[in-house]
Amino acid sequence: MGMLLSGDFIEDVRSRNDIVDIISEYVHLKPSGKGYFGLCPFHSEKTPSFHVSPDKQVYYCFGCSMGGNVFTFIMAMEKLDFPESVKYLAEKAGMELPDTIDSKEFAMQKDKRDKLHQLNREAARYYRKMLFSPQAGQALSYLKNRGLDDRTIKIFGLGFAPEGWDNIKQLLLGMGYEEELLVQSGIIVENKGRTYDRFRNRIMFPIIRPGGYVIGFGGRVIDDSLPKYLNSSDSPVFNKSSTLYGLNLVKRGQLLEYMIITEGYMDVITLYQYGFKNTVASLGTALTHQQARLLRRYTGEVYIAYDGDKSGQQATLRGLDMLQNAGLRVKVISFPEGMDPDQTLREYGSRYFKELMDSALSLIDYKLDQLRKQYNLDTLEGRTDYATEAAKILTKVPNLLERDAHIKRLEAQTGFSSRLLYRQIEQIEALNRQDSVKKRVVGNNRYIGRKGVSLEVLPVNIKAERNLAALMATDETYAKKIIGRISREYFEEPINGEIYDIVSGFMKDGTEISIPRVLSCVQDQSKIRQMVEIFEQQVEYDNIDKFISDCLKEVICNRLEKRRQEVKALIEQIEKEGHQGTERYNALMNEMVAIIQKISMNRQGKEGIL
Repeated sequence: MGMLLSGDFIEDVRSRNDIVDIISEYVHLKPSGKGYFGLCPFHSEKTPSFHVSPDKQVYYCFGCSMGGNVFTFIMAMEKLDFPESVKYLAEKAGMELPDTIDSKEFAMQKDKRDKLHQLNREAARYYRKMLFSPQAGQALSYLKNRGLDDRTIKIFGLGFAPEGWDNIKQLLLGMGYEEELLVQSGIIVENKGRTYDRFRNRIMFPIIRPGGYVIGFGGRVIDDSLPKYLNSSDSPVFNKSSTLYGLNLVKRGQLLEYMIITEGYMDVITLYQYGFKNTVASLGTALTHQQARLLRRYTGEVYIAYDGDKSGQQATLRGLDMLQNAGLRVKVISFPEGMDPDQTLREYGSRYFKELMDSALSLIDYKLDQLRKQYNLDTLEGRTDYATEAAKILTKVPNLLERDAHIKRLEAQTGFSSRLLYRQIEQIEALNRQDSVKKRVVGNNRYIGRKGVSLEVLPVNIKAERNLAALMATDETYAKKIIGRISREYFEEPINGEIYDIVSGFMKDGTEISIPRVLSCVQDQSKIRQMVEIFEQQVEYDNIDKFISDCLKEVICNRLEKRRQEVKALIEQIEKEGHQGTERYNALMNEMVAIIQKISMNRQGKEGIL
């Protein structure tokens, strides 16, 4: 392809393509611990052994030992080379990929994003300050009347955009930001050759991504003007369809028991204040595939808490299949007619809201309930149409016991026998099988049957090397402890030495150390697989400092022992030639004594011997 790809650009592409999202498009993944498991696409198996780690951004099959990062996965699945895989994922993330990319061009792009983050932060600070100014009396009263306390207002960084056409514009221009950049951020609007503030006389809701970066804003009017809510336009740092409001306050790490998704800003804020902190909003009523996949990184179960009005119900139906297709268990909270989560909490409290959650309908139950409302079951035609459409829904229920319960319920509603309803479902399933077309061929026969190397059969020093290599790539603190004690030459296995070199380079450049970043520096598929095998090894220890020390001890002693053997062979050769007593001979004898002392002291765990 003739593309020159900078390391920074490759890392940027990787960071914008979460490996769980990408692999989920090919493999059905289920949560397990801190990661996900599914059936391996590279070999035939009945029990899932294919593991995907969202933290490390790697995949690894414990059956066939195939592993890698998001690039190697796309290379294997789409039969692409490395530059093509970068282009594929860049386009998927909406990134432009010129034929030639140099560090200068990338630096300019990064500088623009950094400036957008900075000016958004300055705007948020200004709006926050204005909320407590005399101009914002009505806005602050509105928030207080909605039941928000000062702590919640501070946590969400709520603010106020006063009346006026150029308040924020003049502020940011005075700080040195260019007008063109302000337009790109969406904070100001260009129309017929003039620019002005997008948000005026509105309560401001900063949209913050995990990591604390302000990427956009939502604004609500405090009078009857329209539109009621206004969002920032998309920018190089903000994409509405792949963003969830409130996600920055949701804890990451272990998969959450559940998350709640709402329609609006106030729903999220009120739920948070009432103790339901795993809550986000879809920035409107239309849930997107990207948002569904984003939720899947955090939990396996989602409660939909959309408004009880007609539009809220329609939004719920649109989002159900997206969430299910993303591998999520879905439950729908039903609110009293015309009420939303915010109002329900303020009027009835958190206990009542929890009761609504406990009585939430499953995906199938909700669909059937909504379907039933569309037909007149007092007529034969209505019952027939309802039963036919319900049967289509029940084909999506794999659990036979659950399906049977729904069929019995359907029998009572329509009067059709369960036997007849079963036949209808079977007929639909048969037609679906006939119409189904396999859209994608997966797998790579070259790797089927490849045996993984068990750590149990490796030499002790190699196991220790791999442990150190994995720890270095994981955390800067570990890297400093290891790199401060040994050099690259101490690694006997070449791949461990390569990891050492990459991490050492990161430390010199001040680059953040992480497994995904390490893998982004490697393009050779075989090396990536080797690294992933090292990073995915199961290691147990009670004390990390002692564990590192023990591993260092093994690596150092192995290095010293090899040098001892080399020196011994040289001494024996000199003795064979009858050249004892020479300067060279005496130097080797002294080195031999020193090596033996170092080995002994290292085995005893004494410091200062290197």
